[in-house]
Amino acid sequence: MKRSALDGSQQTNFIYLLPGLLFYAAFVFGPIVAALGLSLTSWDGLSMPKWVGLGNYVALFSDSRFYIALRNNAELMIFYCVLPLVLGITLAACVWNLKQREQLALRTFLFLPYIMPTAVLGIIWAWLYNPAFGPFNQFLRAVGLGAFALPWLGDFNFVLPAVGIVATWYFFGFCMVIFLTGIQRIDPSLFDAAKVDGASARKTFFWITLPLLLPEIRVVLLLTVIASIKSFDLIFTMTRGGPANATLVPNIYMYQLGFELNRFGAAAAIAIVGAVLTFVINYAIHRFVGSQNKGRA
Repeated sequence: MKRSALDGSQQTNFIYLLPGLLFYAAFVFGPIVAALGLSLTSWDGLSMPKWVGLGNYVALFSDSRFYIALRNNAELMIFYCVLPLVLGITLAACVWNLKQREQLALRTFLFLPYIMPTAVLGIIWAWLYNPAFGPFNQFLRAVGLGAFALPWLGDFNFVLPAVGIVATWYFFGFCMVIFLTGIQRIDPSLFDAAKVDGASARKTFFWITLPLLLPEIRVVLLLTVIASIKSFDLIFTMTRGGPANATLVPNIYMYQLGFELNRFGAAAAIAIVGAVLTFVINYAIHRFVGSQNKGRA
């Protein structure tokens, strides 16, 4: 029997992994280590870095603006994670009952926002929200609801939800496609048995569809949490963190410290804290949803 090239020793097989490992080290692990080292220094981008140890982290956790950014980011998770998940799984359950042609058309239409760059979407939605000539306010005035025509991106109470709605619109179609794929792998005999037993569509969804979609729910949560923590371009193109820090998030604050104030050490500290938060939250999601999935297996 002819042996495969991968049937050699572990040392020999390691050669095949080496190019990928080198690529990962150069473009992923290397920058992370560099950012960690930079976060322990004070550097303006021109002079020699000065070692400050944990000084940047101490200053960061004493900075009220950083806590404002974290609070805003936590609120945006509702729009980045919770609402897209709920809308996506609800629409998936509804679209699944349509004919194949209608299902394909609706799935394609709702997925379209996800293939567009978020920076471009931010510019488009900033125009839609424009208080003077934006279509939203023009429509409200045309139907006699001019009192509700607001400066959406300039109002302290509505600017964060206004940006969040864009994120929800961007992600919910993607979530729906993931859940539709998950429904396809469920054994159809389970739905047939539920129908024979007289279970309603609501009970079928909550007792069969939803529990069996836990792996897809975990994937969606992991991806949307990462997207919410690293959110930058959508907010930058729409509000740049304003007005008065109402939409300030850690990545916008990192940009301001690094590229506007030339405090690259402090900016790197925010990047490291954001990476740690991403790992911690995703690990918690992985353990919680994974344990629920194993418990039902």
